[in-house]
Amino acid sequence: MRPRPRLAFTLIELLVVIAIIAVLIGLLLPAVQKVREAAARAKCSNNLKQLAIGLHARHDTHGGFPAARQQIVNPADAAAPFIHSWTPHVLPFVEQAAVHRQYRFDLDWDAGSNTAAGGPIRVSIPVFLCPSAPQGPQRHATRGVSDYAATTEREWPNAALRTPSAQASAWWSAGDSTYMGILGHTTQTVRVERRITDVLDGTSNTLLLAECAGRNQRFIQGREDTTQTWTAGPWANPDSRIKLGGYTPGNPASTTGPCAVNCINNKELYAFHTGGANVVMGDGSVRFIRQSTTIDFLYALLTRARGETVAEN
Repeated sequence: MRPRPRLAFTLIELLVVIAIIAVLIGLLLPAVQKVREAAARAKCSNNLKQLAIGLHARHDTHGGFPAARQQIVNPADAAAPFIHSWTPHVLPFVEQAAVHRQYRFDLDWDAGSNTAAGGPIRVSIPVFLCPSAPQGPQRHATRGVSDYAATTEREWPNAALRTPSAQASAWWSAGDSTYMGILGHTTQTVRVERRITDVLDGTSNTLLLAECAGRNQRFIQGREDTTQTWTAGPWANPDSRIKLGGYTPGNPASTTGPCAVNCINNKELYAFHTGGANVVMGDGSVRFIRQSTTIDFLYALLTRARGETVAEN
């Protein structure tokens, strides 16, 4: 009598197959994660590119870049001007004309119909969002947020800097009330809408926008700090601009320090990409700034007209 054929795996065979599948999955997951991160980083880079193109289109249409922080005269109260950011000015040039039409410059950015139910600043604008950053109502329940900010100012004095030359020290110790980055500061009496020709250090050597991702949530060196939140996450908030200073590890209250990239997302360069953060320069070129970059190098990239020599970092 012939033996009956087997109709199933033995237990040992099944365990071997399961072990092989587990090993394959273990090898595959890191590769999938790397592909996803590469795609997210590329999308983030493209967002910054589109914003830069929009800012240049606005420059060509209106004769200058919008201010990072703009004051508009309030006829009812001269002591309380209406405050706005660069972001609503770029909306018509990044396919958000409908939101721009809703936005009221004769009100404060966070007042009246701007902030009411259905108001423009509640709208989530895709080009302002990095796909690597956490998104959702935990960022802000009633405001659209942004992971990109204008690079405008610096903290000074900063003991983390190498000793500057006498000339550089004089530059840095003197403030710039109109902001030393490309996007300036417009007051009720001084209109600052800079042109490309005002960027004397060269548009390819000067930051325009950079990642400061994750706000209003608070992140420090890759970990969320739930003890408090920031307030500068909304895309329409003129206080969302970057004020470079660095960070001192171990001191959450520090506003200066040697840690310059991906250290703290409070007005510093901060991203959820491995090893660095995306920035876009004044000429529209997008660069990936490594996490090891020094605060000295970023300070040189920040200024538009202070004559620093920018070497590879």
